Amino acid sequence: MRILLLLLFTLTWTTSLYAQEAPKISTFHRLLIVNDNNEVMAVKIKNSDRWVTPGWYQDDHSSIKTGLETLADTYGLSITTPILRGVFTLKGPKENELSTRLIYVVKIKGGKLKSPDSIGEIRWLNLQQVSDIITFPHISTQIRQIMLYPGQVWGGTQIMTQESGIYGVKIVEDFYPISLNTL
Repeated sequence: MRILLLLLFTLTWTTSLYAQEAPKISTFHRLLIVNDNNEVMAVKIKNSDRWVTPGWYQDDHSSIKTGLETLADTYGLSITTPILRGVFTLKGPKENELSTRLIYVVKIKGGKLKSPDSIGEIRWLNLQQVSDIITFPHISTQIRQIMLYPGQVWGGTQIMTQESGIYGVKIVEDFYPISLNTL
């Protein structure tokens, strides 16, 4: 009986231990908004030195289409139909962080650019400039791949690193084509 109780305790304890180690998984949608000069919109997050491109974490309140259109609308823009151009896996600096990053490219159809409350500055930049200004190297490498090779949907896996406040990236799985964009 004592062995059975010990076995039951061990099984329960190891099961709960593994359950605590399950990664926190999220889905992030990034929108590369391109103007008529083939420049990409980069935004600086208010009260920080962080530059990114617009995006949002998936929640249960909106569909992907609605979420992307709402995101563009917060900048005062109407956009073309989003074209999926990247499906990436990003592992965070903490072991239990795992995110799928979906990147879409759109053109501006109309509207008047405005800055949402959370954004301190907006710039339109060519590919080199946007690659240089983006704070997070994993975002820069994804954007470069997508913009340099526009006929493909790209995949790959990266790990976001941070040492002494400086962000870095480690490539786990090189970029690879998932499918051709035929539109």
